[in-house]
This record gives sequence, structure tokens and C-alpha cells, in this order.
Amino acid sequence: MADIEKRLNKAAVKKAGTWGTAVDTDAAGMGFLPLNPGSPKAAVQMMEDEAASAFEGNLDVGVINPSDFGLDFDYRWDGRENLLLAMLMGTAGVPGMYFIVSTANHHIDFSEGDGPYLATLTTGTYTGAALAAEIQTQLDAAAGSALTYTVTYVEATRRFTIAATGNFELLWHSGSKNAEGQGVLLGFAHTDLSGAATYTSDGTGVGGGLNYLHSFVLANSTVGLFGTYATEKGTKIHTVPTFKVLKGTFSLSGGLIKAAFNLRGSEVTDASLLPAAFTSTTVTGNTHARAKFQQAVFQMTPQGHAGFDGSTDILRPKSFTLEIERKMDSEHVAGAQIIVEPVENDKPSVKLTLEFPRMDAVNAAYFADWIAGTAAAEKKAELVITGPAIQGVYNYYLKFEFPRLIVEDVEYADSKIIPAKIVLRGVTADTAPTDMAATVPVVCQVMNTRTADYLA
Repeated sequence: MADIEKRLNKAAVKKAGTWGTAVDTDAAGMGFLPLNPGSPKAAVQMMEDEAASAFEGNLDVGVINPSDFGLDFDYRWDGRENLLLAMLMGTAGVPGMYFIVSTANHHIDFSEGDGPYLATLTTGTYTGAALAAEIQTQLDAAAGSALTYTVTYVEATRRFTIAATGNFELLWHSGSKNAEGQGVLLGFAHTDLSGAATYTSDGTGVGGGLNYLHSFVLANSTVGLFGTYATEKGTKIHTVPTFKVLKGTFSLSGGLIKAAFNLRGSEVTDASLLPAAFTSTTVTGNTHARAKFQQAVFQMTPQGHAGFDGSTDILRPKSFTLEIERKMDSEHVAGAQIIVEPVENDKPSVKLTLEFPRMDAVNAAYFADWIAGTAAAEKKAELVITGPAIQGVYNYYLKFEFPRLIVEDVEYADSKIIPAKIVLRGVTADTAPTDMAATVPVVCQVMNTRTADYLA
């Protein structure tokens, strides 16, 4: 009798290094939770032995066709599906910290022996390097200050160093603005520091916390980026030794953000020793924290405009579909039973579809731009889905930036209160627009608790 089906089969994924050769996914943090973990299907061509007739025992395995399959997810902030997203985009890198400077923490009280002086930072969101530069600028600019300051940030240790051309004091405790001080944000203890020309934080404050920012910038090619996928089916482990990510689709499903990936696998086997079991496999992060549509904010404005204004640029679609696709070949060569690593045979494509429940003044303006064919018909946009707090004012989030969008198709509602739809194509911008650093069709940022490069 067959075993009773489990609620959710175990599945795991890991970056691989040699095409056609599996790596062991039976390790901590390799597990993830696709909605359809048993999807890969074997695709073997059987060759008949003509001398012995076509009985099953006289068939031989010929070339193995690739196994194209899909994995769907309720997107989770810490989910391992982010590895698939990184492989699709083609870049990842060491995650960085970002720092929020507000009126609650934008002051530095300090003294050079004849102070005290006050440095006031500009409020905003900073990377560690950008915040170090801002602190240096404001220390040098503080009224009465005579020393020259150098401020650096080391991402690996998450520590700030503040140095000057002479001894100085950091008045984290006794300064007049200590309640609005930078000390905790930078990782300094709430005590005054004196008698030296250099001070380094210990990295244990908010700046040394749990939140990490991953940036995935769409690359021209993903050559060399592939992984191993394994899933438990009954008493066996079915393994795709290597796969490439062909497409990623983000959309709405029952109020949740759904992520779906199309993959091309080299083959499927149930006899691989890697992994032999899932005894060590675990799923990282909070598996119950899923991205919700109610947490999403869309903003769109003409491509040449300044930053988003946070009010009139906000769109309120009833649904969306974002498709990022790489078209790849599937080639067999002499001497190999499986296909060689697929490579792109066309440029990547980015398509964003927004559907609206009814026409309103904001939506109508975008449709009017398209009809007029003016320069304003080219857009830039961002989609930000903000999740629960990680610590303090730092939240999980998933952000997509589109530096240049071309309106490709519309279902124009002529300003009537009926549904409307707009289809946009992401293309490369000539220059990065205001508030964006890249020119590629799409950039994705993920804030979560993972400390390492997804593609390392």
C-alpha cells in the first residue's frame, strides 16, 4: 500500500558549479517551500535494439532531453526562492546594510577641547558608505570645528571609524542632543569617548543588526549560473543535477504575492547520491511571513521627471503581472548524453501589466500620454512591497525599479468607470533617471535577514 501523502514534500536548492553534476542540497538553509515540489519529469529517449527486437529489456537509453518545469511560491521574504531570482537576474553580490537617518537620530555632539560642537545630518536613507560620507561632511562643516575628519565604513565588519587630524571627543552621553544622537545607529555604546584621534564602533547597535539589503541588477547573460534542485517523492529523492532559470513571474494570487519560476533542467534522476536524504536540510527565516498585496505601493511618472512625489504618482491597480524572461537554447553535442549548459539566444525581456478596477484621474493621465504619443509616454516606475519589521524602523521589503518603460498596449476606457489595463515593456535607459542608479530594464532589491551573497 502506498504511503499517505505528506502535506508538503521536502524540497531544496543550491547553486552548482559544474553543468550536469549535482551538489549536495542536504544542508542547513537549503530547503524551500514551492507549492508544487514534485514537478520535474524525466525525458529520456529510448533506443531500440533492432537485433533483439523492441522488448523493454532490449531498449537502451539514448540522449536525455532537458526537463522544463516550473516552481510556484507564495513569496516569503527570507525564502530560498530568492536564489532563483538572483540566478535569473544574473547578479547579487555581498548584501549591504542601509541606514535610516531621521529627526530622532540625526545629531552628533562632539568637542575638540573647546566645544562642544554639533553636526546635523540630512535625514534620509543611506548605504553604509554614503552615511560615512555624510557624517564626514557634517563634522567638517560644524560651526567652530577646526579639525579635518575622515569617516569610513567597513561592510564586512559593519563598523564605522571616525578619525580626525587631532584628538577629539564624541559626546554620545553628555551632549545636548544625545537623545537624538547617531551613536546607537552607528554601533557605538551610549558613553562619551575622549583622549584619541580615532574611534571605531563595535558594530552591535542598529547598524550591526539583522537587516541586509540584496541588490539584483539585470545582467546581459547568466552564463555559469545554475543550480541543483531536489525534492522528496515518497521514499525517493528526485534530483535535477543542474538547471537554469528561464523566467520569473510575480503576480497576485488571493491577496498574496506569488512568485513563479520556469526552469530548464539537464535531467531528472531518482538514483542520485546527492542528496541521499534530507536529514540536514532546513528552511531559513520565518516561513509564515509572506508578502501581501495590501503591502504593495506602485508609483509611476514620466521618465524624465524628478523623483516620485509619494501622492499623485501612486497607482492603485487591482492586479499586476511582472514577467522577466531569458530565452535560452537547448542543445545536444557529440560525446554528451545531456544538453550542454543553455545560453541566451535572444535579449532578456521585461514586461509589466497593470489592471485597474476603474478609470480615475491619475490612471487617465497615463492613458492620455499614450494616446498623445508625447515624450511623457515613456515612464519610470517602482513597485515596493513592504513586510513586517525586522528590527526598529527596518522592515522586510521587495522592490522593483524600472528606469524606462515603454507603453506597449492599453485597453483604454475613455474615462468611463469600467476596467482598464496597461502593458509596459522595460527597456534600457540612456541615463539613470533621478532617484535610480541603474539604466537596465529592471533592478530588484530584497531586504531580509540573509547575511551572505546568494550567488557565492
